[in-house]
Amino acid sequence: MEKPGRGHYSEPETEGESEWLATFADLSTLLLCFFVLLFSISSIDNKKFRSIMSEVRVSLGNAVPMTALEHEEVKEGGDAVINLLSKQKTVATELEDIINDEKLSSSTVVDMGDEGALLRIGGKVMFESGSVEINPRVFSALDKIIIMALKYPEYHIDIKGHTDNIPISVGKFLSNWELSALRATTVLRYFLDNGLGAERLTATGYADTQPLVSNLTSENRARNRRVEFLFKKVVKKGNDQG
Repeated sequence: MEKPGRGHYSEPETEGESEWLATFADLSTLLLCFFVLLFSISSIDNKKFRSIMSEVRVSLGNAVPMTALEHEEVKEGGDAVINLLSKQKTVATELEDIINDEKLSSSTVVDMGDEGALLRIGGKVMFESGSVEINPRVFSALDKIIIMALKYPEYHIDIKGHTDNIPISVGKFLSNWELSALRATTVLRYFLDNGLGAERLTATGYADTQPLVSNLTSENRARNRRVEFLFKKVVKKGNDQG
């Protein structure tokens, strides 16, 4: 015979097992949401973030609360781009955003930390061969650089023109010195005409004196033909006391 009360003790064991599984499921759901949020925020892609969060809500029965990022986007008007890391933005990261948005090939950014950044744009992107007329396709990128520069008035901008070592064959330029200098000053003039102050700008032509790589191949010569934008923080000196 079964002892009286045996069934009485089996019921709490089943109930305890069920509670443990429910707790484990809740914890797994919270961890999933946590890592989804980390992934979405770290990618700085708000469209992807909204898409992922919508899928998570559907799969979990709309149990996931709206995040602070989504609250901010709704308040600002839906598709507004909200950058949670705006306080950590630097000149270098903003320049990288510009070349990525504009899909500027042969362009790189050198991050110099607190001192500033160096943007290199391939000469073929900026100018046609032997020309000092800015390629219209880069006007949008230059406009974005100007807008960014206005946000950082503490930076001086030195525009540098570089060529390869092949002598210029266009008659109106005596040498690559004139070509590189005119290209740099043409960009400087565009910046002046679109709102940047003259006191923040300089332009220099270096011809082929500062190659990135040897000029032995056509690929290397293409890399050496470039326009550089050096953003350098200006250290303000205190007034001398006489």
